[in-house]
Amino acid sequence: MAAKKEKKKGGNGEDRLDKEAPVDEEARKKEEAELINKLQEEIDKLTTKDIVMQMMMSLSSLAYKKMGIPAGTNDKYKDKAQAKLAVDCFDALFKVLSEEISAQEAENLKSSLSNLQLNFVKTFM
Repeated sequence: MAAKKEKKKGGNGEDRLDKEAPVDEEARKKEEAELINKLQEEIDKLTTKDIVMQMMMSLSSLAYKKMGIPAGTNDKYKDKAQAKLAVDCFDALFKVLSEEISAQEAENLKSSLSNLQLNFVKTFM
């Protein structure tokens, strides 16, 4: 492929040609395709359990935000109904997932659920 040359103004206002590295569109597309393939391979390795656990972590973060925690930072997002929905969904997913996870994972998620519920009560009751 030919190198792409571009006219630019020189310091004295004259046009000059800059030598640019060859633009190799084919190599860029190949690199992009390889990256996409690698990402797809990683996605293919994910299990439903992995996705549900990630959802639970997202729900936990959202619940705290909707509780206005930490105070001063998330006050403007405080919303009792939305916080309750996030906590209840976390609880429902935990119940479904509990048979599919290790005792340690179950203990960690139960602790997270207890903290969410406790903070909800402290914040809104």
